[in-house]
Amino acid sequence: MKAKPGLMALGMFIAATASSAWVMADEPRYKTAPVAGEHQNFRNLYKLRCSTCHGENGEGTDHDWPRTGPALKGNPFVQRAPAAAIISVIRMGRTGEQRLYHESYPNMPAFGAEAVFDVDGLVNFLQNDLQK
Repeated sequence: MKAKPGLMALGMFIAATASSAWVMADEPRYKTAPVAGEHQNFRNLYKLRCSTCHGENGEGTDHDWPRTGPALKGNPFVQRAPAAAIISVIRMGRTGEQRLYHESYPNMPAFGAEAVFDVDGLVNFLQNDLQK
């Protein structure tokens, strides 16, 4: 009995995929992909709305080009400001003279309730979990 070329190719594809699956398991395919597990909602919200400009772990983009946002991890404003001040920055954005940092960062856009549905929870994440 002759092997069909289509079945043979399918078998080779499955073998190649299975042998490389362990390599892909350690790193998410997309950096903003949701993190599975309990209590990860705000980490996922951060990854979706904030990480592009402020870095995957809040490290900022000082060493990247273009520089899109300051570090939030270790940031005195994020650590010590009242929640209302951080909420204002998230909801209203920062432009022109309102900026806290030098001119190399672009303006921060405003994020409304449709983009950041639980701003209090996100601020709690920024001030606590992100700082660890």
